[in-house]
Amino acid sequence: MFDTLKIYTHKKIPLQEVEEKLVELGYRRVEETLEEGDFSLRGDTLEIFPVNFSFPLRVELEFENIIKIYSFDKTLNKKVIDYDLLIIIPYLKKSKRYTSEDLPIYAVLRIKKGDYVVHSRYGIGRFLGVKKLVVRGKEDYYFEIEYENKDKIYVSKEDAHLVQKYSNFTLKKPRLTRLGSREWIRTKEKVQEGIKAFALEILKMEAQRKIIGGFRYSPDDEWQKKFEKSFPYQETEDQIKATKEVKKDMEDSDCMDRIICGDVGYGKTEVAMRAAFKAVVSSKQVAFLVPTTILAYQHYINLLKRIEGFPFYVEMFSRFRSPAEQTMILERLKEGKIDIIVGTHRLLSEDVIFRDLGLLVIDEEHKFGVAHKEKIKKLKVNIDVLNLTATPIPRTLYMSLIGIKNISLIRTPPKERLAVKTQVMPFNVTTLKNIILSEFHRCGQVFFIHNRI
Repeated sequence: MFDTLKIYTHKKIPLQEVEEKLVELGYRRVEETLEEGDFSLRGDTLEIFPVNFSFPLRVELEFENIIKIYSFDKTLNKKVIDYDLLIIIPYLKKSKRYTSEDLPIYAVLRIKKGDYVVHSRYGIGRFLGVKKLVVRGKEDYYFEIEYENKDKIYVSKEDAHLVQKYSNFTLKKPRLTRLGSREWIRTKEKVQEGIKAFALEILKMEAQRKIIGGFRYSPDDEWQKKFEKSFPYQETEDQIKATKEVKKDMEDSDCMDRIICGDVGYGKTEVAMRAAFKAVVSSKQVAFLVPTTILAYQHYINLLKRIEGFPFYVEMFSRFRSPAEQTMILERLKEGKIDIIVGTHRLLSEDVIFRDLGLLVIDEEHKFGVAHKEKIKKLKVNIDVLNLTATPIPRTLYMSLIGIKNISLIRTPPKERLAVKTQVMPFNVTTLKNIILSEFHRCGQVFFIHNRI
Protein backbone atom coordinates (compact mmCIF):
# COMPACT_ATOMS: atom_id res chain seq x y z
CA MET A 1 0.00 0.00 0.00
CA PHE A 2 1.19 3.52 -0.71
CA ASP A 3 0.29 6.91 0.74
CA THR A 4 -2.76 8.48 -0.87
CA LEU A 5 -5.62 10.80 -0.10
CA LYS A 6 -8.96 9.30 -1.10
CA ILE A 7 -11.71 11.82 -1.69
CA TYR A 8 -15.23 10.76 -2.60
CA THR A 9 -18.75 12.00 -2.08
CA HIS A 10 -20.47 11.09 1.21
CA LYS A 11 -17.13 10.55 2.92
CA LYS A 12 -16.74 12.16 6.34
CA ILE A 13 -13.32 13.69 6.89
CA PRO A 14 -12.11 16.57 9.12
CA LEU A 15 -10.56 19.46 7.18
CA GLN A 16 -7.55 19.49 9.49
CA GLU A 17 -6.88 15.86 8.58
CA VAL A 18 -7.14 16.73 4.88
CA GLU A 19 -4.66 19.59 5.27
CA GLU A 20 -2.15 17.43 7.15
CA LYS A 21 -2.42 14.67 4.55
CA LEU A 22 -1.95 17.02 1.60
CA VAL A 23 1.17 18.53 3.18
CA GLU A 24 2.46 15.01 3.82
CA LEU A 25 1.95 14.21 0.12
CA GLY A 26 4.02 17.21 -0.92
CA TYR A 27 1.29 19.76 -1.63
CA ARG A 28 1.59 23.34 -0.42
CA ARG A 29 -1.06 25.53 1.19
CA VAL A 30 -1.51 28.92 -0.50
CA GLU A 31 -3.96 31.80 -0.46
CA GLU A 32 -5.15 31.07 -4.00
CA THR A 33 -4.88 27.78 -5.91
CA LEU A 34 -3.18 28.60 -9.22
CA GLU A 35 -0.83 25.78 -10.20
CA GLU A 36 -0.20 22.07 -9.71
CA GLY A 37 0.62 21.24 -6.10
CA ASP A 38 -1.39 24.15 -4.61
CA PHE A 39 -4.29 23.81 -2.20
CA SER A 40 -6.31 26.29 -0.16
CA LEU A 41 -9.06 26.17 2.46
CA ARG A 42 -11.90 28.67 2.65
CA GLY A 43 -14.54 27.82 5.21
CA ASP A 44 -16.03 24.46 4.22
CA THR A 45 -14.52 24.52 0.73
CA LEU A 46 -11.24 22.88 -0.25
CA GLU A 47 -9.51 23.87 -3.48
CA ILE A 48 -6.70 21.67 -4.76
CA PHE A 49 -4.75 21.46 -8.01
CA PRO A 50 -3.68 17.79 -8.32
CA VAL A 51 -0.83 16.58 -10.47
CA ASN A 52 -1.66 16.18 -14.20
CA PHE A 53 -4.99 18.02 -13.96
CA SER A 54 -5.89 20.72 -16.46
CA PHE A 55 -8.04 22.55 -13.90
CA PRO A 56 -8.08 22.81 -10.11
CA LEU A 57 -10.70 20.96 -8.06
CA ARG A 58 -13.24 22.26 -5.64
CA VAL A 59 -14.40 20.00 -2.80
CA GLU A 60 -17.48 21.22 -0.91
CA LEU A 61 -18.10 19.91 2.61
CA GLU A 62 -20.99 20.19 5.04
CA PHE A 63 -20.31 19.25 8.66
CA GLU A 64 -17.19 17.36 7.51
CA ASN A 65 -19.19 15.39 4.92
CA ILE A 66 -18.04 15.69 1.30
CA ILE A 67 -21.05 16.87 -0.73
CA LYS A 68 -19.57 17.72 -4.13
CA ILE A 69 -16.31 17.25 -6.04
CA TYR A 70 -15.78 19.06 -9.33
CA SER A 71 -13.11 20.70 -11.45
CA PHE A 72 -13.59 24.34 -12.38
CA ASP A 73 -12.19 26.97 -14.70
CA LYS A 74 -11.09 29.94 -12.61
CA THR A 75 -10.97 32.22 -15.66
CA LEU A 76 -14.62 31.67 -16.52
CA ASN A 77 -15.61 30.79 -12.93
CA LYS A 78 -17.42 27.80 -14.38
CA LYS A 79 -17.76 24.16 -13.32
CA VAL A 80 -16.12 21.72 -15.77
CA ILE A 81 -16.64 18.10 -14.60
CA ASP A 82 -18.25 16.45 -11.57
CA TYR A 83 -16.40 13.56 -9.92
CA ASP A 84 -17.45 10.76 -7.58
CA LEU A 85 -13.99 9.60 -6.60
CA LEU A 86 -10.43 10.93 -6.58
CA ILE A 87 -7.26 9.26 -5.38
CA ILE A 88 -4.40 11.72 -4.99
CA ILE A 89 -0.86 10.31 -4.77
CA PRO A 90 2.36 12.17 -3.83
CA TYR A 91 4.63 14.07 -6.17
CA LEU A 92 7.46 12.08 -7.64
CA LYS A 93 9.99 13.43 -5.14
CA LYS A 94 7.79 12.27 -2.27
CA SER A 95 6.80 8.88 -3.70
CA LYS A 96 8.56 5.58 -3.17
CA ARG A 97 9.22 2.81 -5.67
CA TYR A 98 6.31 0.42 -6.17
CA THR A 99 6.19 -2.65 -8.38
CA SER A 100 2.66 -3.86 -7.60
CA GLU A 101 -0.05 -3.72 -10.26
CA ASP A 102 -2.10 -1.94 -7.59
CA LEU A 103 -0.38 1.36 -8.43
CA PRO A 104 -2.63 3.44 -10.70
CA ILE A 105 -1.12 4.62 -13.98
CA TYR A 106 -2.27 8.19 -13.39
CA ALA A 107 -1.43 10.45 -10.47
CA VAL A 108 -5.11 10.68 -9.69
CA LEU A 109 -8.17 8.57 -10.33
CA ARG A 110 -10.84 10.59 -12.11
CA ILE A 111 -14.06 8.72 -12.72
CA LYS A 112 -17.71 9.66 -12.94
CA LYS A 113 -20.91 7.69 -13.32
CA GLY A 114 -21.03 5.83 -16.63
CA ASP A 115 -17.25 5.78 -17.17
CA TYR A 116 -15.50 2.56 -18.12
CA VAL A 117 -12.99 1.46 -15.51
CA VAL A 118 -10.42 -1.28 -15.05
CA HIS A 119 -10.18 -3.25 -11.83
CA SER A 120 -6.72 -4.81 -11.66
CA ARG A 121 -8.20 -8.14 -10.51
CA TYR A 122 -11.51 -8.33 -12.39
CA GLY A 123 -10.99 -6.43 -15.64
CA ILE A 124 -13.04 -3.89 -17.60
CA GLY A 125 -16.38 -2.76 -16.18
CA ARG A 126 -18.72 0.23 -16.10
CA PHE A 127 -18.78 2.51 -13.06
CA LEU A 128 -22.37 2.92 -11.81
CA GLY A 129 -21.67 5.29 -8.94
CA VAL A 130 -21.52 5.19 -5.15
CA LYS A 131 -23.95 2.97 -3.23
CA LYS A 132 -24.67 2.63 0.48
CA LEU A 133 -24.54 -1.00 1.70
CA VAL A 134 -24.63 -2.85 5.00
CA VAL A 135 -21.78 -5.37 5.14
CA ARG A 136 -21.22 -7.50 8.25
CA GLY A 137 -23.50 -5.25 10.21
CA LYS A 138 -21.67 -2.09 9.23
CA GLU A 139 -23.10 0.56 6.90
CA ASP A 140 -20.71 2.20 4.45
CA TYR A 141 -20.40 3.52 0.89
CA TYR A 142 -19.10 1.28 -1.91
CA PHE A 143 -18.22 1.84 -5.57
CA GLU A 144 -20.53 -0.14 -7.84
CA ILE A 145 -19.04 -1.63 -11.04
CA GLU A 146 -21.04 -3.55 -13.64
CA TYR A 147 -19.57 -6.33 -15.81
CA GLU A 148 -20.84 -8.56 -18.63
CA ASN A 149 -24.27 -10.14 -18.11
CA LYS A 150 -25.14 -7.34 -15.62
CA ASP A 151 -22.90 -8.92 -12.97
CA LYS A 152 -21.67 -6.44 -10.38
CA ILE A 153 -18.96 -6.02 -7.82
CA TYR A 154 -18.80 -3.51 -4.97
CA VAL A 155 -15.42 -2.02 -4.16
CA SER A 156 -14.73 -0.73 -0.66
CA LYS A 157 -12.88 2.52 -0.05
CA GLU A 158 -9.89 0.49 1.16
CA ASP A 159 -9.63 -1.21 -2.26
CA ALA A 160 -10.37 1.89 -4.37
CA HIS A 161 -6.71 2.01 -5.44
CA LEU A 162 -7.29 -1.18 -7.47
CA VAL A 163 -9.53 0.76 -9.86
CA GLN A 164 -8.48 3.15 -12.61
CA LYS A 165 -10.25 4.82 -15.51
CA TYR A 166 -10.24 2.90 -18.80
CA SER A 167 -8.71 4.69 -21.77
CA ASN A 168 -7.97 3.76 -25.38
CA PHE A 169 -7.18 5.47 -28.67
CA THR A 170 -10.45 4.76 -30.51
CA LEU A 171 -14.07 5.80 -30.14
CA LYS A 172 -15.13 2.16 -29.92
CA LYS A 173 -16.63 1.12 -26.59
CA PRO A 174 -14.73 -1.64 -24.80
CA ARG A 175 -16.24 -5.07 -24.23
CA LEU A 176 -17.03 -5.73 -20.57
CA THR A 177 -15.15 -8.55 -18.88
CA ARG A 178 -17.07 -11.68 -17.90
CA LEU A 179 -16.72 -12.37 -14.19
CA GLY A 180 -15.85 -15.89 -13.05
CA SER A 181 -13.82 -16.72 -16.19
CA ARG A 182 -10.10 -16.77 -16.96
CA GLU A 183 -10.60 -14.07 -19.62
CA TRP A 184 -8.95 -11.24 -17.68
CA ILE A 185 -6.14 -13.48 -16.41
CA ARG A 186 -5.33 -14.54 -20.00
CA THR A 187 -5.37 -10.89 -21.11
CA LYS A 188 -2.88 -9.91 -18.41
CA GLU A 189 -0.66 -12.89 -19.17
CA LYS A 190 -0.60 -11.95 -22.87
CA VAL A 191 0.35 -8.35 -22.02
CA GLN A 192 3.09 -9.51 -19.67
CA GLU A 193 4.54 -11.78 -22.37
CA GLY A 194 4.52 -8.85 -24.82
CA ILE A 195 6.28 -6.62 -22.29
CA LYS A 196 8.96 -9.26 -21.66
CA ALA A 197 9.55 -9.73 -25.39
CA PHE A 198 9.81 -5.98 -25.91
CA ALA A 199 12.22 -5.62 -22.96
CA LEU A 200 14.43 -8.45 -24.24
CA GLU A 201 14.53 -6.84 -27.68
CA ILE A 202 15.67 -3.53 -26.19
CA LEU A 203 18.30 -5.28 -24.07
CA LYS A 204 19.59 -7.18 -27.10
CA MET A 205 19.88 -4.05 -29.22
CA GLU A 206 21.51 -2.01 -26.45
CA ALA A 207 23.97 -4.84 -25.77
CA GLN A 208 24.90 -4.89 -29.47
CA ARG A 209 25.40 -1.12 -29.51
CA LYS A 210 27.56 -1.36 -26.37
CA ILE A 211 29.75 -4.16 -27.76
CA ILE A 212 30.19 -2.64 -31.23
CA GLY A 213 30.71 0.86 -29.86
CA GLY A 214 30.44 4.12 -31.74
CA PHE A 215 32.62 6.31 -33.92
CA ARG A 216 34.69 8.82 -31.94
CA TYR A 217 34.39 12.22 -33.57
CA SER A 218 37.22 14.73 -33.36
CA PRO A 219 36.85 17.95 -31.35
CA ASP A 220 35.45 21.00 -33.15
CA ASP A 221 37.57 22.46 -35.92
CA GLU A 222 37.48 25.88 -37.60
CA TRP A 223 34.75 24.79 -40.02
CA GLN A 224 32.52 23.81 -37.13
CA LYS A 225 33.04 27.18 -35.48
CA LYS A 226 32.35 29.00 -38.74
CA PHE A 227 29.17 26.99 -39.31
CA GLU A 228 27.85 27.76 -35.83
CA LYS A 229 28.63 31.46 -36.20
CA SER A 230 26.38 31.54 -39.27
CA PHE A 231 23.34 30.88 -37.05
CA PRO A 232 21.32 34.10 -37.53
CA TYR A 233 19.90 34.18 -34.00
CA GLN A 234 21.24 34.42 -30.47
CA GLU A 235 21.52 30.96 -28.90
CA THR A 236 19.70 30.37 -25.64
CA GLU A 237 21.49 28.94 -22.61
CA ASP A 238 19.68 25.62 -23.01
CA GLN A 239 20.60 25.41 -26.70
CA ILE A 240 24.27 25.89 -25.85
CA LYS A 241 24.07 23.31 -23.06
CA ALA A 242 22.27 20.77 -25.28
CA THR A 243 24.82 21.26 -28.06
CA LYS A 244 27.72 20.64 -25.66
CA GLU A 245 26.04 17.45 -24.36
CA VAL A 246 25.48 16.15 -27.90
CA LYS A 247 29.08 16.86 -28.91
CA LYS A 248 30.38 15.14 -25.78
CA ASP A 249 28.34 12.04 -26.70
CA MET A 250 29.67 12.09 -30.27
CA GLU A 251 33.27 12.38 -29.13
CA ASP A 252 32.79 9.44 -26.75
CA SER A 253 33.46 5.80 -27.74
CA ASP A 254 29.88 4.67 -27.02
CA CYS A 255 26.98 5.07 -29.44
CA MET A 256 24.97 8.22 -28.73
CA ASP A 257 21.27 7.87 -27.92
CA ARG A 258 20.03 11.27 -26.82
CA ILE A 259 16.67 13.05 -26.75
CA ILE A 260 16.42 16.80 -27.29
CA CYS A 261 13.16 17.84 -25.69
CA GLY A 262 11.77 21.34 -26.11
CA ASP A 263 8.72 23.27 -27.20
CA VAL A 264 8.08 24.15 -30.84
CA GLY A 265 10.30 27.05 -31.89
CA TYR A 266 12.78 26.64 -29.03
CA GLY A 267 15.70 25.66 -31.28
CA LYS A 268 15.90 21.86 -31.28
CA THR A 269 16.62 21.76 -35.02
CA GLU A 270 19.68 24.01 -34.70
CA VAL A 271 21.19 21.60 -32.17
CA ALA A 272 20.56 18.75 -34.63
CA MET A 273 22.12 20.73 -37.51
CA ARG A 274 25.29 21.32 -35.51
CA ALA A 275 25.48 17.61 -34.75
CA ALA A 276 24.91 16.80 -38.44
CA PHE A 277 27.68 19.19 -39.49
CA LYS A 278 30.07 17.63 -36.98
CA ALA A 279 29.31 14.23 -38.50
CA VAL A 280 29.86 15.21 -42.14
CA VAL A 281 33.13 16.98 -41.30
CA SER A 282 34.36 13.51 -40.26
CA SER A 283 33.15 12.03 -43.59
CA LYS A 284 30.09 10.37 -42.04
CA GLN A 285 26.64 10.46 -43.63
CA VAL A 286 23.57 11.82 -41.83
CA ALA A 287 19.95 10.73 -42.19
CA PHE A 288 17.32 13.25 -41.06
CA LEU A 289 14.08 11.32 -40.61
CA VAL A 290 10.83 13.31 -40.33
CA PRO A 291 7.14 12.31 -40.21
CA THR A 292 5.75 14.47 -43.06
CA THR A 293 6.77 15.55 -46.54
CA ILE A 294 6.20 19.23 -45.74
CA LEU A 295 8.49 19.04 -42.71
CA ALA A 296 11.10 17.24 -44.81
CA TYR A 297 11.03 20.09 -47.31
CA GLN A 298 11.35 22.71 -44.53
CA HIS A 299 14.39 20.97 -43.01
CA TYR A 300 15.90 20.49 -46.46
CA ILE A 301 15.65 24.21 -47.31
CA ASN A 302 17.08 25.23 -43.92
CA LEU A 303 20.00 22.83 -44.27
CA LEU A 304 20.73 24.06 -47.79
CA LYS A 305 21.01 27.63 -46.50
CA ARG A 306 23.25 26.69 -43.58
CA ILE A 307 25.55 24.38 -45.57
CA GLU A 308 26.04 26.94 -48.35
CA GLY A 309 29.72 27.71 -48.77
CA PHE A 310 30.86 24.30 -47.45
CA PRO A 311 31.80 21.31 -49.65
CA PHE A 312 28.91 19.13 -48.50
CA TYR A 313 25.87 17.90 -50.38
CA VAL A 314 22.33 17.90 -48.94
CA GLU A 315 19.46 16.06 -50.61
CA MET A 316 15.76 15.39 -49.94
CA PHE A 317 14.11 12.01 -50.53
CA SER A 318 10.31 12.15 -50.65
CA ARG A 319 7.34 12.06 -53.00
CA PHE A 320 8.36 15.54 -54.16
CA ARG A 321 11.07 13.76 -56.19
CA SER A 322 10.23 12.03 -59.47
CA PRO A 323 10.99 8.28 -59.87
CA ALA A 324 14.04 9.15 -62.02
CA GLU A 325 15.30 11.60 -59.38
CA GLN A 326 14.77 9.03 -56.61
CA THR A 327 16.81 6.44 -58.53
CA MET A 328 19.66 8.92 -58.97
CA ILE A 329 19.53 9.90 -55.27
CA LEU A 330 19.73 6.24 -54.22
CA GLU A 331 22.81 5.70 -56.38
CA ARG A 332 24.57 8.82 -55.07
CA LEU A 333 23.67 7.92 -51.47
CA LYS A 334 25.16 4.44 -51.87
CA GLU A 335 28.30 5.91 -53.40
CA GLY A 336 28.67 8.38 -50.51
CA LYS A 337 28.16 11.45 -52.70
CA ILE A 338 25.30 12.68 -50.50
CA ASP A 339 26.36 13.83 -47.04
CA ILE A 340 22.98 14.69 -45.46
CA ILE A 341 19.68 13.28 -46.65
CA VAL A 342 16.32 14.46 -45.34
CA GLY A 343 13.24 12.31 -45.84
CA THR A 344 10.10 10.67 -44.56
CA HIS A 345 9.61 6.95 -43.84
CA ARG A 346 10.70 6.36 -47.48
CA LEU A 347 14.24 6.48 -46.07
CA LEU A 348 13.47 3.24 -44.25
CA SER A 349 12.84 1.28 -47.45
CA GLU A 350 15.02 -1.73 -48.30
CA ASP A 351 16.47 -0.06 -51.41
CA VAL A 352 17.95 2.83 -49.38
CA ILE A 353 21.61 1.98 -48.76
CA PHE A 354 24.20 4.27 -47.14
CA ARG A 355 27.92 4.15 -47.77
CA ASP A 356 28.80 5.14 -44.19
CA LEU A 357 25.88 6.32 -42.05
CA GLY A 358 27.10 7.89 -38.82
CA LEU A 359 24.18 9.87 -37.41
CA LEU A 360 20.41 9.35 -37.46
CA VAL A 361 18.27 12.34 -36.47
CA ILE A 362 14.62 11.48 -35.80
CA ASP A 363 12.08 14.29 -35.55
CA GLU A 364 9.06 13.25 -33.41
CA GLU A 365 9.59 9.47 -33.40
CA HIS A 366 6.17 8.87 -31.84
CA LYS A 367 4.52 9.95 -35.11
CA PHE A 368 5.94 6.96 -36.96
CA GLY A 369 4.05 3.67 -37.14
CA VAL A 370 5.06 0.36 -35.55
CA ALA A 371 6.44 -1.04 -38.83
CA HIS A 372 8.55 2.10 -39.31
CA LYS A 373 9.95 1.88 -35.79
CA GLU A 374 11.00 -1.73 -36.40
CA LYS A 375 13.06 -0.56 -39.39
CA ILE A 376 14.49 2.34 -37.36
CA LYS A 377 15.76 -0.20 -34.82
CA LYS A 378 17.77 -1.98 -37.53
CA LEU A 379 19.39 1.31 -38.53
CA LYS A 380 20.27 2.16 -34.92
CA VAL A 381 22.53 -0.80 -34.15
CA ASN A 382 25.92 0.91 -34.56
CA ILE A 383 25.27 4.61 -35.19
CA ASP A 384 24.64 7.73 -33.14
CA VAL A 385 20.95 8.58 -32.68
CA LEU A 386 19.45 11.96 -31.86
CA ASN A 387 15.71 12.25 -31.17
CA LEU A 388 13.95 15.63 -31.36
CA THR A 389 10.59 15.98 -29.65
CA ALA A 390 8.21 18.46 -28.10
CA THR A 391 6.01 15.70 -26.66
CA PRO A 392 8.04 12.63 -25.60
CA ILE A 393 5.99 9.47 -25.19
CA PRO A 394 6.03 7.80 -21.72
CA ARG A 395 8.15 4.88 -22.98
CA THR A 396 10.85 7.21 -24.30
CA LEU A 397 10.84 9.26 -21.10
CA TYR A 398 11.11 6.11 -18.99
CA MET A 399 14.07 4.90 -21.06
CA SER A 400 15.79 8.22 -20.37
CA LEU A 401 15.07 7.94 -16.65
CA ILE A 402 16.65 4.47 -16.38
CA GLY A 403 19.69 5.51 -18.40
CA ILE A 404 19.11 3.81 -21.78
CA LYS A 405 18.71 7.23 -23.38
CA ASN A 406 20.15 10.59 -22.34
CA ILE A 407 17.96 13.67 -22.39
CA SER A 408 18.64 17.36 -22.94
CA LEU A 409 15.92 19.87 -22.08
CA ILE A 410 15.50 23.16 -23.92
CA ARG A 411 13.23 25.16 -21.64
CA THR A 412 14.31 28.73 -22.35
CA PRO A 413 12.47 30.42 -25.23
CA PRO A 414 14.37 32.43 -27.88
CA LYS A 415 14.89 36.12 -27.16
CA GLU A 416 11.84 38.30 -27.83
CA ARG A 417 9.60 35.26 -28.31
CA LEU A 418 6.08 36.22 -27.25
CA ALA A 419 4.34 34.28 -24.51
CA VAL A 420 1.63 31.86 -25.56
CA LYS A 421 -1.89 33.02 -24.69
CA THR A 422 -4.25 30.21 -23.74
CA GLN A 423 -8.01 30.63 -23.54
CA VAL A 424 -10.56 27.98 -22.63
CA MET A 425 -14.05 28.74 -23.95
CA PRO A 426 -17.14 27.09 -25.39
CA PHE A 427 -16.89 26.34 -29.12
CA ASN A 428 -18.06 29.32 -31.16
CA VAL A 429 -17.73 29.50 -34.94
CA THR A 430 -17.81 33.32 -35.03
CA THR A 431 -15.05 33.65 -32.43
CA LEU A 432 -12.94 31.07 -34.24
CA LYS A 433 -13.44 32.86 -37.57
CA ASN A 434 -12.37 36.20 -36.06
CA ILE A 435 -9.22 34.67 -34.56
CA ILE A 436 -8.24 33.07 -37.88
CA LEU A 437 -8.92 36.26 -39.84
CA SER A 438 -6.84 38.23 -37.34
CA GLU A 439 -3.90 35.91 -38.00
CA PHE A 440 -4.33 36.20 -41.76
CA HIS A 441 -4.38 40.00 -41.57
CA ARG A 442 -1.06 40.04 -39.71
CA CYS A 443 0.41 37.44 -42.13
CA GLY A 444 0.54 34.85 -39.35
CA GLN A 445 -0.07 31.10 -39.37
CA VAL A 446 -3.00 29.08 -38.05
CA PHE A 447 -3.01 25.45 -36.93
CA PHE A 448 -6.51 24.07 -36.42
CA ILE A 449 -6.27 20.91 -34.32
CA HIS A 450 -9.32 18.70 -33.82
CA ASN A 451 -9.77 15.28 -32.28
CA ARG A 452 -11.37 14.01 -35.51
CA ILE A 453 -10.63 15.00 -39.09
